Amino acid sequence: MKTLILTGVLVASPLVLANPLLGSWEFVEGKYAVEQGYVTAKAPELTSIKLITATHFNYITQKNGAFHYAGGGKYTLKNQQFVETFAYGNIPSLLGKSMAFDYKIEGNLWHHSLTENGKLVEAEVWRKID
Repeated sequence: MKTLILTGVLVASPLVLANPLLGSWEFVEGKYAVEQGYVTAKAPELTSIKLITATHFNYITQKNGAFHYAGGGKYTLKNQQFVETFAYGNIPSLLGKSMAFDYKIEGNLWHHSLTENGKLVEAEVWRKID
């Protein structure tokens, strides 16, 4: 009986249920759909830091050392999806838009991808830095 109670406490523990995305992340690489196919990006040419709190995300990105873009807003986690809704940023077409990324964590890497109408739109890898 004690084992059953202890197991129940551990399963319900906040540590077990913790959000694996909380913290600071640095961009490693990405693949993005364009009209002609796909383009790729890798650090250090493209550098980005993404911060995830309990309710919000934000990021700032540089390309070859110069400001490129920034944005953020609220997010939710549902069924292995990171659903972000842009509330602010310098890309007007993203404002108010929600995007649902499939994600998985492997060690200190966060892989996420966005598919629309059966086509890969974006796939990125981020490395946890705290």
